[in-house]
Amino acid sequence: MSDLVNFAWKDTLSFLFIFVRIGITFALIPIFSAEIVPRRITAVIAIFLSLVILPIVPTPGIDAQNLNVLTLAVLLIHELLVGLCLGLAINVIFSGVQIAGELIGYQMGFSIVNVVDPMTGTEAPITANLLYILAFLLFLSFGGDHMLIKALVESFNIIPVKAGLPQQAFLTAVITYVGEAFVIGIKVAAPVIGILLIVNIAFAIMSRAIPQMNVFIVAFPVTIAIGLAFMIIIVKMMPHFMSGALNNAWTFLKAAMPLY
Repeated sequence: MSDLVNFAWKDTLSFLFIFVRIGITFALIPIFSAEIVPRRITAVIAIFLSLVILPIVPTPGIDAQNLNVLTLAVLLIHELLVGLCLGLAINVIFSGVQIAGELIGYQMGFSIVNVVDPMTGTEAPITANLLYILAFLLFLSFGGDHMLIKALVESFNIIPVKAGLPQQAFLTAVITYVGEAFVIGIKVAAPVIGILLIVNIAFAIMSRAIPQMNVFIVAFPVTIAIGLAFMIIIVKMMPHFMSGALNNAWTFLKAAMPLY
């Protein structure tokens, strides 16, 4: 009976560590961390996925009989940090798209018509909401959800459950990758920012050449019209950006996890 209890206790510990890693990952992914998605739904999905992964991940080599509260806390923190890394890889992509939409909205003059984003629960220009939803659909169409599940499974082979803290190289890689959000934002918003900069310079020259013209009344609709026209170019370029961003996320995970 004691052997059976010990075996069940090891499986319970394995499930706990898997659930913590998957749960914190899902808590950072915009799809499941959205305000419109109930937390109970996210928890149920994380529990179900943990049960599915449980038979195929390596059993942690932990002495369950000699396990104390301090060691358990360190192990849970370890799983928490790994889950943060996995969730960050996906969250950076959507954060970059959100930054791009806000930059475009401000340049087009949409900062005065912010709406509440149902996914994040924060106010953002309508251009940010449009690009955010488009990025979400492209994420699913490119198999980003499959990539995430694959990364979760492989993470237990690369970073098994153990009591330890991340190395400096791992933290450096994570911090460097966070800056990718701003790179994605600038790349996506570059066409609109560039053309509207030229338009604003042209209106500035016209205001000096024709002082009688009310530049603000003329520039506002022209800026919106040109911005919307170039938004079509951005929408057509989004599949290319998302494909490259997902490849970069996968490359980051494969390079950073062995450094833990």
